[in-house]
Amino acid sequence: MKRFVHEPHKIFFETLGNDTRWEIVHLLQKKQCNATGIAKALGYEQSLVSHHLRRLERCGFVRVTREGKERIYELNKTTIKPLLKLMDSHINAFCKKIADKELCKKL
Repeated sequence: MKRFVHEPHKIFFETLGNDTRWEIVHLLQKKQCNATGIAKALGYEQSLVSHHLRRLERCGFVRVTREGKERIYELNKTTIKPLLKLMDSHINAFCKKIADKELCKKL
């Protein structure tokens, strides 16, 4: 039973834990964009970007609006944008030193 209770949390963090999806989220923090624009900006195939955008959309990370034939993606302003700000605040307060040390180990 406990496993079932934590499954939504697991899906949420796995969604953010994927490097490609994280890059997409980071890009969408700056501006709205269609899949082609995201693919070009990040240097990925459009099919890969579309695959990740579907996951981000299903989990409510991004919202989609249609402009003619295009689908324009933007971050969920109600929950995800504030959450990312909170995460940045937490990282700067508690994790920055750890991240800097990890980076130094890799150099």
